[in-house]
Amino acid sequence: MFVFEKANHNFRKPILTFGFIFLSMLTLFFNDPKSYAFTPNQEIGFNLVFSFFFNSSFTEWLTNAIYLYMFADNIEDVIGHFYFFILFLFFGILTNLTYFLFHIHSNIPVVGTSGVVSGILGMYYVFFPNVKSMMVFERISFRDVPIFISLSVWILIQSCFYVIELDNQVRSVYGGQVVAFLTGATLAQIFVRYRFIDRLENNLRMSTFRNKTVLCPSCNKPIPAKKYGRFHCSSCNTKFTFDRTGKKFL
Repeated sequence: MFVFEKANHNFRKPILTFGFIFLSMLTLFFNDPKSYAFTPNQEIGFNLVFSFFFNSSFTEWLTNAIYLYMFADNIEDVIGHFYFFILFLFFGILTNLTYFLFHIHSNIPVVGTSGVVSGILGMYYVFFPNVKSMMVFERISFRDVPIFISLSVWILIQSCFYVIELDNQVRSVYGGQVVAFLTGATLAQIFVRYRFIDRLENNLRMSTFRNKTVLCPSCNKPIPAKKYGRFHCSSCNTKFTFDRTGKKFL
């Protein structure tokens, strides 16, 4: 199953998102990526960090790159470059440590950015629940599905894969992906709960409003605005209020 995001505009340039995609692409030219893989029954070193910049194949890299391109740019836009960098590393390390705890005696090496992608999707699930998306299965697709529904289906499928592979005694990183997704969603809730997002974005949002536009809090689409008040986003059908303090209320 694949989840494709529809239009979700961002204000900042996602320089770190593109940088991480480019960096992981360069690792495709390494002769032996497995030497940088993380293996639980071996000594933990720099591979705890380096492993999630590598991918086992071009197809895996392309899949992760597409997800980063669609979703990570909006997360970087919301929380800023510095915190995005910290969380990118955090989700990758968290996934590896989860794999270590679940399969502590495993000698199977793992590489890949899928754990980072899962954490970012968890944050996206909270920040942009009403953005429209497309769910694509092998022979069928669903259009204009709210992202909270499509990502709920996605994480449910990942959880089922993990349970099935546990039953068959197969070592996989699905457990780490589920943990990273739930952690990302929890962190996003904390950001919103303590108005951390408001502090980071207040100047950005106000400067945008002075340019006679206001950004939709659900999909970040610029909406023409001549004065404060209630607005309706035609892209994601979100209704919200924008007041003089720069606050948005759904």
